[in-house]
Amino acid sequence: MSQQESGDGAPEQTRGWSRLAGAIVWLRFLIVPLWIALTILAATRLPSIFDAGTGSIGDLVPNNSSAIAVEEQANQTFGIPLLSRTLLVASAPGGLSRSQVADATAYVARLDRHPPKHSDVLGGVPLVNVAKLAPGSAPKTLVVFLFIRPSLGEGQQTFAAQDFADRLARAARIATIDVSGPLPARFADAQISTDKLPWVELATLLLVVGILGFYFRAIGVPLLGLATVAIAYLCASHVLGWLAQNRNIALPQEVEPVMVALLFGVLTDYLVFFGAGYRQRLDEGLSSREAARLVTAELLPVVLTAGLMIAGATLTLLLSGVRFLTAFGPGLAIAVTVGVAVALTFVPAMLALIGPTLLAPGRRDPASGSPATTSQGRAVGLAARFPVIVAITAIVVLAAAATGLRQLHLGDPVMKGLPASNEERQGYEAAAHAFNPGIAGPTMIVARGPGIAAGHGALATLESQIRGRDGVAAVVGPADQPVKHPFGVVVAQGGNAVRFLVLFDSDPESAAAIDTLAGLQHDMPQMLAAAGLSSAQVGFAGDTAITQELTDDTSAALLRVLPLALLVLMVLVWSLLRTRAAPVYLVATSMLVVAAALGITVYVFQNLLGYGEISFFVPVTTTILLVALGSDYNVFLIGRIWLEAEHQELRAAVRTAGSRAARAIAVAGVILALSFAAIAIIPILAFREIAFAMAVGLLLDAFVARPLLIPALVLLFEGRSDAFKPREPTRPTPAAEATSIADPHGDPAA
Repeated sequence: MSQQESGDGAPEQTRGWSRLAGAIVWLRFLIVPLWIALTILAATRLPSIFDAGTGSIGDLVPNNSSAIAVEEQANQTFGIPLLSRTLLVASAPGGLSRSQVADATAYVARLDRHPPKHSDVLGGVPLVNVAKLAPGSAPKTLVVFLFIRPSLGEGQQTFAAQDFADRLARAARIATIDVSGPLPARFADAQISTDKLPWVELATLLLVVGILGFYFRAIGVPLLGLATVAIAYLCASHVLGWLAQNRNIALPQEVEPVMVALLFGVLTDYLVFFGAGYRQRLDEGLSSREAARLVTAELLPVVLTAGLMIAGATLTLLLSGVRFLTAFGPGLAIAVTVGVAVALTFVPAMLALIGPTLLAPGRRDPASGSPATTSQGRAVGLAARFPVIVAITAIVVLAAAATGLRQLHLGDPVMKGLPASNEERQGYEAAAHAFNPGIAGPTMIVARGPGIAAGHGALATLESQIRGRDGVAAVVGPADQPVKHPFGVVVAQGGNAVRFLVLFDSDPESAAAIDTLAGLQHDMPQMLAAAGLSSAQVGFAGDTAITQELTDDTSAALLRVLPLALLVLMVLVWSLLRTRAAPVYLVATSMLVVAAALGITVYVFQNLLGYGEISFFVPVTTTILLVALGSDYNVFLIGRIWLEAEHQELRAAVRTAGSRAARAIAVAGVILALSFAAIAIIPILAFREIAFAMAVGLLLDAFVARPLLIPALVLLFEGRSDAFKPREPTRPTPAAEATSIADPHGDPAA
């Protein structure tokens, strides 16, 4: 609150913002064509995210993955791979005939004996469900584990599998053979998100047009909103595509839908703030140019700080140590930075150029009566009157919702998360029904030791112990190797290494499978000792082990980057508000809202809908975004309270400023919440979890935190501060009037 003032009574800092705003307005004839030219150049000369070939989460597994190291070492030791991530599943309502199974297995066997030259499919292992592997299962379902050239990408491997499935179906006279497995499922995940992204964009576009048109009762403002988002999106998308292509950065496909929602929501909100303030000044009789300059001077520090909050918080993911997050965070930070640059230059320039036309036909805000009589105004008034009761009640409600976090389980169920009509999902379900869910991604346990293969009885004991574990459906190991053929798929040449193929009774990438694997890892030393193999060294590989690493690394990353993100946010809030307590309780409130949103997400998706886990990257992604966005929009509310507190007692300032700002703040929250909710159009479980968590968190922020909890906390923490004693009224100078932080949310008719 204490800023050095110049001779004319205006704070020196705000005079700087006023001069910058004047420069933006003065350069309006240069800024508008410059942004248009930059957009055209980016769209025509730079690759987009899609053109650059972004990857999936599966492409971003850490290089130091112990599961991958164990698998690669085993492939060298045994000479042939045991794990396949691509399955062919052949089934029929009445089961396959004996001749169909025989023809199919013979076709695969010929491939193994005489692989065609230049073939991408290197071999296959057919498996028909029998009582030993799946007691009581439906008869005669055929699963073929395919081994495809590993140098190929996900798409190329999937296409090679589909081609082989077609040839196998013709050879065995089988109507259809589904391609499934973790690798084709991830490729399908990427394809679906790419195909559905235009629908997300269309839905969000209609949302922007509808809300802006309704709020301003004008045609031009929605068009300006579309132009603003289009410029920011095209520039950001192509800059990220260029970085991905030229700096060898693997951007996951999950970045683009979240980026679309973030840009649409944030830029639409900023346009609401600019448009409302601009219209208010036109109503006061100012010229279009002067109105644009004043509202730009008012919003420059707030919008810039808000943008820095989002960019700074997401950039902390660079320190996560997880490749997925280190790519995800900067992608969003770059998008927001571009969006803020467009909002603070292109929008004011357009307002100064053709502002009155944008508001046509337009009319004043239709809200009738005093702002305090609206539902949001009454909520603020209640918080101002009973701050202790309101604060405690709001905290209890949010904390109750947050209790769902105690039941949080993380996984990465890609196959189960695909649409029910998807081929990869249907193939997975057919294989899971015929065998068990673990058939889609077995776990490999490799045991090494001098002459370990000679201890046939000890290995049989260890295999029996593994088979008896809860969560284990079947095991194939050295005990199943014929004695007269001592070396083979599960016993290495030389006898110094053996391996077990373990099938869990749950989705291999689910939280249940991860728990089963973790139990095996924990108890393995005791199991080895009981089998007389204490000196053996054991390693684990497979998709369950990789997913376990991803979930563990991501959880650890959240604990590592969240304190830094909170520190960045608190420093930025302090730099704008210059009070010690506000950064603490504002960021703490945002954290409580995040916990409540994630708790509700757990209750809905994990418990009510029965999915059993939340996708591993959802908590960290939504936490960083919600904390940043919550602090971002709380700044708009509390900044207005600070200004009002210069002229009246703090309780009255909270009631006046909060009531005036409440309606527009609620509109801003709904816009952002619906923008993220539109991501749910993509029929993939992880996207719908993100959409739900973000929408719930933003709505809680808009209707619980901002109108109730924040005003109450302001009174409780700032009520006795001398910084909030009303000043003696003075006649404002023109410079001071031009640089005051007016209410960007306020009722333009007020």
